[in-house]
Amino acid sequence: MNARLVRHERSDLVERRREIVERMEPDEATVRSRGDNGSLTPEERDLLVELEGIDFLLGDGA
Repeated sequence: MNARLVRHERSDLVERRREIVERMEPDEATVRSRGDNGSLTPEERDLLVELEGIDFLLGDGA
């Protein structure tokens, strides 16, 4: 079985990042702080994991 290569346009990643940040309550900094303290909800954890992946792919901290 071969690995599947997926390419993402930078603009798509930036847009997806914006959508994720909009869903973070009350804001990104608070959710990141909760992550540092280990007090994320399951949904917040999923959002933060996806956000960190996008930030990695963007390579510039967005």
